[in-house]
Amino acid sequence: MSPVPALADSAASLREEFDRSFSLAPASPAAGRVNLLTIRIGGDPYAIRLADIRGLHADRRILELPGPLPELLGVTNFRGQIVPVYQLAALLGKAAGAAPRWMVLAQASAPLALAFDAFESHICADAGQLIASADSAGQGRPREGVRTGAGVVPVLDIGALAAQIEARAAHASQGAQP
Repeated sequence: MSPVPALADSAASLREEFDRSFSLAPASPAAGRVNLLTIRIGGDPYAIRLADIRGLHADRRILELPGPLPELLGVTNFRGQIVPVYQLAALLGKAAGAAPRWMVLAQASAPLALAFDAFESHICADAGQLIASADSAGQGRPREGVRTGAGVVPVLDIGALAAQIEARAAHASQGAQP
């Protein structure tokens, strides 16, 4: 008897399982664990909670536009929706270098993308790896950190950054009206 039918059945089974995996919702992290993206802004490491973003994108075309905030790089298109793109380094008070390659689409009340220099990795941290920051000044600045093999990496508060941008843009547009 030839092993070929057994291989064909095995391949078909693997193909079906692979295809089915795309129709299922992504698995949530185990209780007490949080998914994070680690990124670089300038030479500094940061982390972003996966729950705070809608997507990670590279090499998106940004149409430069003038705007009320100096951190505004311009706009880009996500599935037919025009989205403003802000430079994360400038929002954090860091020197802005070359045009950032990466951006995240923020989970916010209004469409918003945040651009940064480099994406490093995805980590699934447990509660013991998350620590409160001594400085909780807010405005998107890290209020917590995550312990990694390379040390403690600050976790950005994307919700606070989005609220800060919204408030500053509203204030700027009110000041521009006659």
